Amino acid sequence: MISWTRARPRPAAPDITPLLDVVFILLIFFVVSTVFAARGMDMDLPPAESSTPVYGTSMEIELRADGGLSWDAMPITRDALDNRLRVIAGLPFGKQPQNILFKADPEARVEDFVRIVDLVRTHGFSNLVIVTRSTDGHAGAGGRP
Repeated sequence: MISWTRARPRPAAPDITPLLDVVFILLIFFVVSTVFAARGMDMDLPPAESSTPVYGTSMEIELRADGGLSWDAMPITRDALDNRLRVIAGLPFGKQPQNILFKADPEARVEDFVRIVDLVRTHGFSNLVIVTRSTDGHAGAGGRP
């Protein structure tokens, strides 16, 4: 005898292979970009007995021995640093960094050091932290100017 009832179709399952491809590509992208973002500059910081760790959000200014500057590990000119500090000073207080870290190479000229400290203070920042190396070799904050 012939059965006239139709076989019920099985529910279709979505193909998740393209979704997995996208997830893996995004994972690779974030891993690679994190490696580039974590790169900093090695500096020989001056030692200090009173250094302490710094917590919270911070932005970093580096003064090299040749007088060159970096902002968050990216080279910057003094005029561009002035403009960037002006923009940050115009942000609401909650959006500003909690600390501005200042790393100076021990071989940098004192004149360059003082100019950068003065530039930061001119824009109204009182949260400048001079980064030093503690006597046990770890980086820390040497104090606020």
